[in-house]
Amino acid sequence: MFKLLALTLILSTIGAIAAEMYIPALPFIGASFHASDTLIQYSFTAFIFGSLAPALFFGSLADCYGRRKVIMIALVVGLLGTLGCLYTDSVYAFIFYRFVQGFGFSSTNGIGRALLRDHFEGKEFAKYSSYLSMAFALSVDVTPFLGGVIQHHFNWRAIFVFLFLFNLASLAVAWKFPFKPVVQARKFNLKNMFHDYKVICINREYMHYNLIATLMYSVFMAYLAVAAFIWETRLGLTPDDFGLLALFLSGFYVAGCYINSHLVRYGLEKVLQLGVFLVLCSGFILLSFALNDSLSKVQFFLVLGLIFFASGLVFANASALAMSSISDNFASASALFSFSSIAGSAVVTAIINLFNPTSIMPLALTIIILALTAHIILFTLKNFSQVNYAEQSS
Repeated sequence: MFKLLALTLILSTIGAIAAEMYIPALPFIGASFHASDTLIQYSFTAFIFGSLAPALFFGSLADCYGRRKVIMIALVVGLLGTLGCLYTDSVYAFIFYRFVQGFGFSSTNGIGRALLRDHFEGKEFAKYSSYLSMAFALSVDVTPFLGGVIQHHFNWRAIFVFLFLFNLASLAVAWKFPFKPVVQARKFNLKNMFHDYKVICINREYMHYNLIATLMYSVFMAYLAVAAFIWETRLGLTPDDFGLLALFLSGFYVAGCYINSHLVRYGLEKVLQLGVFLVLCSGFILLSFALNDSLSKVQFFLVLGLIFFASGLVFANASALAMSSISDNFASASALFSFSSIAGSAVVTAIINLFNPTSIMPLALTIIILALTAHIILFTLKNFSQVNYAEQSS
């Protein structure tokens, strides 16, 4: 059990760590390349776009040939992208290598979730997902803090040295893990892959919960896209302070995950609805601050704390409800789940990058629109379930 959770944690976090650890150093990276804030922001978007399509292929390959080979290939590609970021002297090459990083780490989170689904389902899956999410939050939110410390004492390239070493350690752990053999090994071909994804996509319950997770993940990524510029440029935090603040915010997320592990007994969907509602409330609170132009550090921190807490109620339950509706091809279903979240967040971050990164208004409106859409989907799904129940009863 420990080995399974440890590997799942590594696979679930390595992509997020690579995506987020350099965030406190973004203004400094831009300055070293003599690039504008807007241009260097696209290194974040490039990572997300690099994580898109490959996730679907890697997920299908993992169902056909097993997890080990796919994980090793993905980690090696991610390693090459990290090396490219470390040694390049061009901002455009840096953005390209961030794309390569995203390409490599595109499958790790999905396969990690598939490994967990291989052993658990339903409320048990949600329970262990909550525990995993707590560990995920601690590890991922420590990285901006660590990134800020490294930037303060060394420079931004030292951050990619750390990522390189972590990548090597991840390769070693994955190499030694005793993966289960594929139950029904089959040859990979595009026809079978598209058929598998077609079957998954016509599962209405899966797609509803998948979309809700995508919308809520996009809220989180929209904040990350502008976080360093709001906290450091507008509110005057140092990279060290920004990293420490990210560490404190993770406490709200861990609290949400811990409470969720106890609330799931009352129903996964009810807890999911509560989480989405809290995110929507956070968006309106942030909007009121933007309209009055009165945002302070404490106010922004508390609003973000509410969003992080609510996220702890959302992600594990949306994932459990979606994955429990699938009977086989778990790696493909998990890959599609990750792909949807990444694709949605890529579009959202690309849009928010068009605006002033120090402005609160675009972030507030983005949160409101995404949370409101998630509420509408939950309402539609509830009515759909009631209609199905009525038809079955008659």
